[in-house]
Amino acid sequence: MKICPFLGLTHDPKTPALFPTDRNCCYQVRPLRTVANHHQEQYCLAGAHQTCPIFLNPEDALAREVLYAQGRRPRSRRLVLLALAALALLALALTAWVYRDAWLNARFKGSLPGSPVWISTPTLGLLSTVVTPTLSGFAATVLPSATPTLTPLPPLETSSVTPLPGLGTPIGNDPAFVIHRVVAGESLTILSRRYGTTETAIRAINLMLPVPLWENWLVVVPYQFEDVAGLPLFEVYQVKADGLSVAALAQQLNVDAGLMARYNHLALDDEFANGQWVLVAHMRR
Repeated sequence: MKICPFLGLTHDPKTPALFPTDRNCCYQVRPLRTVANHHQEQYCLAGAHQTCPIFLNPEDALAREVLYAQGRRPRSRRLVLLALAALALLALALTAWVYRDAWLNARFKGSLPGSPVWISTPTLGLLSTVVTPTLSGFAATVLPSATPTLTPLPPLETSSVTPLPGLGTPIGNDPAFVIHRVVAGESLTILSRRYGTTETAIRAINLMLPVPLWENWLVVVPYQFEDVAGLPLFEVYQVKADGLSVAALAQQLNVDAGLMARYNHLALDDEFANGQWVLVAHMRR
């Protein structure tokens, strides 16, 4: 196989590599150039150098396209074009990012509302405002609404419900009692001192009384007196319905209605409210 006499290594013009390599250069041209590998296979190393366009005409520009600067590897034109396209896209993206605010302002200028535009339509009666978005801003349209009319309320029904004092408040006048809910740590001694009575008096008027006192137990306590002779026994009841009269509740509990009215400081036809606390008196036997 006859090798082209102008093919040689970079630093040895007389000795070429016997295979296609970037180290093989063409000494037919100046300055020295590396030969493309496919050109070496086709001409330089194949014994066809006599038909090589560079061998025949070193100044042929088209022929010299297979030559590259010494020490540089050939580059694919497609890769170069792709790289240039990628750079162009990157530059476009950077430009869009830099000028995005200006573009948005120019795009929407005049379409976003600067200040609301109020459109009022005079009507009779009361006016109500409806705000709706428009292309040039927000428009508030004043719509008519019905003129209110005053309707007289029906007269309030009178009720004979008489609220009783709550827990811890004196009930009645002569004598007066207090319904007390026991809290943790309280004793008959504490209650007697608080309400101006005695332990004996408290024991004497309660139908049922655990001693020591239980927490949350309801105790009937004489208020500011000690002599309980002649008084009935008391227990506490909470009303569970509205419109229940003293007489009706007494009949329901099978107790004397007169005693219930007297010690709760009520009349027989007075009505209790749901949830009220009531003194229930039991005659002693």
